[in-house]
Amino acid sequence: MAGTNTVLAVLLQVRASRVADSVDGSLRAVRWSGWAFVVSCALMAVTHDTVGWVSIVLIWAGHVTITGAELWQSAADWGLTSDLSDHRRLGDYQGVWGLGYQVEPIVFPALFTFLALEWGTPGWVVIAAIGVAAAVAAHPAARAAERHLARVGAPVGA
Repeated sequence: MAGTNTVLAVLLQVRASRVADSVDGSLRAVRWSGWAFVVSCALMAVTHDTVGWVSIVLIWAGHVTITGAELWQSAADWGLTSDLSDHRRLGDYQGVWGLGYQVEPIVFPALFTFLALEWGTPGWVVIAAIGVAAAVAAHPAARAAERHLARVGAPVGA
């Protein structure tokens, strides 16, 4: 699986990032990432009821779709960070943005493992709902950031 992820990242990272050339483009990448995440969760949920080669193919397809979700999420992350940071205070913005990267690897692997293994298919539905909620929340958050930058006189995407 790591080989598939590496090959896809090498081949598709630049292409995935092309969409995130503006706030609107980054939000489009967020939506695509959310859809790919949901598809991946659905594929993984189905594997609770399959065996053998069917499970292997579904898990691999789920891995491919989650890689797509990661590529679009990463592109959106860079696009939003670049376009929605007040470049006069870039260090402050980068520091706050980085806090999410301190919390996420602690909380979500344990939560998602618990949900997937203990709850099965309903757990995958909850995991997908968390991804959808994050994608939905990104839109009003980005628009609020744009309004804030306009209020303080910092150009968006400077």
